[in-house]
Amino acid sequence: MVTIIIQLVSLFLAGIFIDLLVTRYTKSVAEKKVWSATVLSGLITCANFVLLTLIIKESSMSGIFDIMAYAGGNTVGTYVGMMKKIF
Repeated sequence: MVTIIIQLVSLFLAGIFIDLLVTRYTKSVAEKKVWSATVLSGLITCANFVLLTLIIKESSMSGIFDIMAYAGGNTVGTYVGMMKKIF
């Protein structure tokens, strides 16, 4: 039970981190910062691929909770990224 909670919290935090990167990537593209946008694009793609692969490997019921935790983290990450002026 504890490992499931740790996994869900980890996916939630990963979702926040990934969405903060996406927000920064979008800002870099808007500001025409080529190198920053290029590096962030690669990092985001690799991280999403690894996380989604881990989620898909889970059983169907656990996978649903994993997806919900990751999506919740994405939601919070978008909110934080949009509210913070310095990010």
